[in-house]
Amino acid sequence: MLAPAAHAQRGPRINYIYPAGAKRGTSVEVTFGGQFLDNPTGVISSGEGVTAQIIDHDKPPPQTTLSDIRDKLREMQSKMRELRRDDKMPQSEVLPTIRRLLREAGISEKDLRHLADFDRKRNDPKQQQNQQISETVRVKITLAEGAAPGFRFLRLRTASGLSNPLRFAVGQHDEVLEVEPERTFDFENYSSGSASLKKPAQKPVTPTVALPVTINGRILPGEVDHYTFHARKDEQVVLSVQARHLIPYLADAVPGWFQAVVSLQDSMSSEVAFAGGYRFDPDPVVFFKIPEEGDYHIEVHDSIYRGREDFVYRLTVGELPFLVGITPLGMKAGTTGEITFQGGNLGDKFRQRFTAPEEPGIILQQAVIGGVRSNAIPFQVDAVNEEPEHESNDTPGSATEVKPPMVVNGRIDKPGDVDYYRVNGRGSRPMVFEIFARRLGSPLDSTLTAFDIYGKQIGTNDDHEDPTAGLTTHHADSRLVVDLPPGGMCVVRVSDTQHQGGISHAYRLKVTQAKPSFALRVTPSSVNAAPGGSAKLTVHALRMNGFDGEIKLQLKSPPSGFDLRNATIPAGKDNADVALAVPSTEGGEPVAISVMGSAEADGDKLVVDAVPAEDMMQAFIYRHLVPVDALLVDVRSVPEKEKAAAR
Repeated sequence: MLAPAAHAQRGPRINYIYPAGAKRGTSVEVTFGGQFLDNPTGVISSGEGVTAQIIDHDKPPPQTTLSDIRDKLREMQSKMRELRRDDKMPQSEVLPTIRRLLREAGISEKDLRHLADFDRKRNDPKQQQNQQISETVRVKITLAEGAAPGFRFLRLRTASGLSNPLRFAVGQHDEVLEVEPERTFDFENYSSGSASLKKPAQKPVTPTVALPVTINGRILPGEVDHYTFHARKDEQVVLSVQARHLIPYLADAVPGWFQAVVSLQDSMSSEVAFAGGYRFDPDPVVFFKIPEEGDYHIEVHDSIYRGREDFVYRLTVGELPFLVGITPLGMKAGTTGEITFQGGNLGDKFRQRFTAPEEPGIILQQAVIGGVRSNAIPFQVDAVNEEPEHESNDTPGSATEVKPPMVVNGRIDKPGDVDYYRVNGRGSRPMVFEIFARRLGSPLDSTLTAFDIYGKQIGTNDDHEDPTAGLTTHHADSRLVVDLPPGGMCVVRVSDTQHQGGISHAYRLKVTQAKPSFALRVTPSSVNAAPGGSAKLTVHALRMNGFDGEIKLQLKSPPSGFDLRNATIPAGKDNADVALAVPSTEGGEPVAISVMGSAEADGDKLVVDAVPAEDMMQAFIYRHLVPVDALLVDVRSVPEKEKAAAR
């Protein structure tokens, strides 16, 4: 049972950041959109080189307040009409007088804008009233000149606590922001109690951008964004969109994220390239060799012309390095080897020596060409021995020998290619064969098939769902557990389900004796608690190879005053709610804590660190545990006003 909290707390929630990045060495005004964002005090960033200053908070009033404003406006209609008809009053004084009358009635221009926004969304079937993104906080973000390029996790801090994290990019190139029409109240044409926003004076001009550039934009309902750039003949231009990469899942949208599409047109408005994704990634990428010097036009929109304030994207355009593959897809921890990159605009820098870290896990690999970093590809660091595939191994008789535990780095070289491996283990014991490919950026859609020494099939698997891969929605990697024949020998075949193949179709085949094990995820990743109280954490157990035992939970090297008491995940259960006790004194900055779990299985003691994650919903139904940077706890006393709002 959870220990009683000092008081119930409802933490702030952010659901988008716009723009979702900026160039290092610059400052930019950013909007955080979400709910329960009252009294923002600061921004917490992972990594170095990011500072923030709160500008203001905007919260739409409730519908009852908007109705009161509308009633007041209707009462003032006759007086406003008289002002407009008064020939003695100079036209230059009409609007100032109307503004003064509104102020005297207690109506601000912000109230009018909220009323106009409400009417616009209520009367337009394409618009959507969404409380989850109704509030905004404007923040000035400053990125240090020496800030490392890549993604940070930003959390908004308010008087009531710390928000969930969202991604924010530290860019390398010049950045531009899409120009959106300013939403100001239409005083000049106001004549009734129905509010409206001022329409743009002229049609927006398609901006021309200089390459390389990153464009920050967002798609509102039915909107199509347009950009123009000039390019020289034979330039190898890459257009790379990040949309789902910024906000992985939308709870109330189908397919569950902003599905961006991008097209490229020449100066004659003929489409020369189009992308609605990249391989299995929903975010589109276009590769295009410029045939003739001239102006080229880009269009960005949602695949089914949806749109909302949280349909945020970053579009990077230029003759930039872009990785489509990497071999091998991983290395043994602590070893050094050569990595080969495949992709465009890599010059002669497609090979490099690399020393893997000492700790197993997934890291990111990038090519650096002329000081510019490419896109990142996942790279697996494992603890077991490794060896490369030995060709030719495309028949059972030429199978490569594998001595488990071992990882083999292989590749399906061409369409129709298959690879065979011969495994010797302990007879009548379960053996695990697992492919790591799609999870590491490879296009391979693997199938694993196992045979005994007589060629009889003893097991097969196409797709295996990996709950630890929270960003994966198409689980195309294979995992097969088979009891070895009495002699302990079998042959396993790796193939592509779609009969595809090529230089990028790399894989890692891991062969190990099956042992009970588990992984842990802990949610939420931002926790708010009053001094001396407690907060709820949910620890999720991802059980593997038949492990069904109890898992004891505790904090790993806890800061003073933090504790988990009597925390366990019962045998056979997939999760448990546990109470996190916090210090009796208010902290300054949020504190990072770590949770670990231990269990007994087949005489072995298993100790596993819990990965901080966010429990996200996709398209009204599916849930995903998406790993984030850290588990942060904000210990603070909440003002009485905030307590009342949480009730």
